[in-house]
Amino acid sequence: MSSGLPIGVALGAAIWLLSVSVTGQAEPWDARGTYYPAALLAAGLIGGLLVAGHWLEVAVGIFTGQAVVLLARVLADPATGDPWPLGIALLGLYSLLGLAGAAAGSRLRRKLDPKPR
Repeated sequence: MSSGLPIGVALGAAIWLLSVSVTGQAEPWDARGTYYPAALLAAGLIGGLLVAGHWLEVAVGIFTGQAVVLLARVLADPATGDPWPLGIALLGLYSLLGLAGAAAGSRLRRKLDPKPR
């Protein structure tokens, strides 16, 4: 297994886990401003820079990390999770920003250091 997936999972989970302290909202998509899209792009960019050759795995990991936190919250308090299937679908759409960031990070890394990692 490459390091792309676990890095992405950690970055994706961090977006949700840090949301309350950064924005005051438990779910990052409820935050005002650009926290969520910027966090997704930044997470992808960081992952793409770290493991340029595995940027697709980073993007999948970002989605997975977010989904794990969302589902853990639903399991912890089922009353708040009525629309969780819709939430998973929205994660998929929002995670395209993580994919774009990972692709950009990978491309930047390859320009700065052409040796694959």
